[in-house]
Amino acid sequence: MNTAAGKPDFDITGAVDLHVHCGPEGIPRRFDAVSLARHVEETGLGGVVLKSHMAATGSWAQMAHDVTGVRLHGSVVLNHYVGGINPAAVRGALGPSANGEPYLKVVWLPTVHAAAHLTARHHEGEQYDIPPEWCGGTVSPLARRLGEVEPINMLAAHLRPPLDEILRIVADHDLVLATGHVGRDEVFHVLERARTLGVRKVIVTHPCYDPPAIGVPELVELAGAGAYVELSFILMDIGLVSFKETASILTRVGAERTILSTDVGQVDRAAPAEGLARLGAGLLAEGIPREDIDTAMKGNPRFLVDR
Repeated sequence: MNTAAGKPDFDITGAVDLHVHCGPEGIPRRFDAVSLARHVEETGLGGVVLKSHMAATGSWAQMAHDVTGVRLHGSVVLNHYVGGINPAAVRGALGPSANGEPYLKVVWLPTVHAAAHLTARHHEGEQYDIPPEWCGGTVSPLARRLGEVEPINMLAAHLRPPLDEILRIVADHDLVLATGHVGRDEVFHVLERARTLGVRKVIVTHPCYDPPAIGVPELVELAGAGAYVELSFILMDIGLVSFKETASILTRVGAERTILSTDVGQVDRAAPAEGLARLGAGLLAEGIPREDIDTAMKGNPRFLVDR
C-alpha cells in the first residue's frame, strides 16, 4: 500500500477530482487556481473542478488556463453570495469559455446557506453559517450569525420556478448538478425535478456528511434513479467515516454510480493528488478491485465533465 517514500502506492494518473476548494475567498485555502493547475500538471491528474462557496470559478479556470496551459473546470454554488436560486447567476457563470466550450461544469445547490446546513450547525452548537473550524478557529469576515441568514430550502414553493429554470439551463448545456448541503428530502425532490426536466448528470454530494446524512439503502435508490453518489476522502481524513464503511457503500451502490473525490483545499489538509492516492490505496486495502476504483475516480468523473 505504501511506497518506500511513505506515500500511498496508487496510480492517480488521469483521475479527475470533481470537488476541490480553491481561493481566494472568505475561507483560507491552500490553492489558488494557478497553483492548483500546476499541481494538476505536476502530478498527472486529469483535471479538477474548482469550488468556491462564494463565487463562480469559471473565470478563475480561464485565467489559470491562460497562465499554465492546464485546463481546469469551473463551478458555481447557489448561495446568497450569487443571489441564491438565481438563474441569472448560472447564465453568467457560463460566460468564460475556450473555443466555445464553457469552463463551467458543475452547478451546486446551496452549501453554507442551505436550510439543512444552518440547522445542522445550530444543532452542533455553532453560531455562524461558516463554521470557524473551516477558518482555523477564526471567524470568517463573511460569516453571519445563524439567525441573520435566510435559509434556502429547495422545497419552498416560491423557489420552484427559478429552480426549474436552472435545471433547464443545466440540461441544455449538459452540466452536472451537485446537491451541496441541502437535506435528504430536498435531494429526492430535486432529483425528481431534474429527471423530469432532462438533467442527465446529478451528484449526491458527500451523503455521509450532515447534511444530507443519507443512509445506504436510500443511496442505492438514488443511484437506481440515475444519480451518482460522491464518496469523499476528507470524511475519512477527519475520521467521520472509515475506509471500511466507504468500501461497503461503494460495493452496495456500485462503482458505475460512484464518484471518488477529495473535498480538499483546506490549508491544513492533503493536496488533491495525495488525497486521491490515499483514498484509492485505502479502498484497495479493503478489497475493492482496482478497476472499480478507476471507474469511480477516473472514468465516471471524465464522463461527467466531458461533453
